[in-house]
Amino acid sequence: MEKFIQNLDLTAKGIWFPITLGTIALIYILFMPKRLNWREIYLIFGTIGYVALIIDMFFMLNYFDIFDLGRDPKQEGIGDLISYGIIPSCYAVIFLNHFKPEKKWLYVALFTLLSFLSEWVLVQVGYMKLKGWQTWWSIPVFIIVFGFWLPWHLRLIRKES
Repeated sequence: MEKFIQNLDLTAKGIWFPITLGTIALIYILFMPKRLNWREIYLIFGTIGYVALIIDMFFMLNYFDIFDLGRDPKQEGIGDLISYGIIPSCYAVIFLNHFKPEKKWLYVALFTLLSFLSEWVLVQVGYMKLKGWQTWWSIPVFIIVFGFWLPWHLRLIRKES
């Protein structure tokens, strides 16, 4: 049990931020007025979590090695899981739940800003250590995800229903 607790990496500097942000986002999803049904939330949450984990953990950390999370870069703890699998999934669900095509770029701008600020705070509190990456380089990625990929993903889910 002691090894399990140690592997959670709960002593990492700034761990409070991903835990707090992930908790708030999950609670918000539970209580927000829903335009999405639970099946859509489930599919969006799972797909985005999987894609974020694959991209961040395998490509960005292992192949490009452009940032580290937590205390030990070779150990994934609970903060890593929340930062990769929970927070992006929550943001995607919340974005698509409130998304209105006629206000698309307003929502894209708001969620790009929210995502950028979340990443920036992760760096500021010391949980994320950059190694050749600049936080603002994520902005085009957020624009592509919120502006194109997530609306397409929702259309695909609804088409298959």
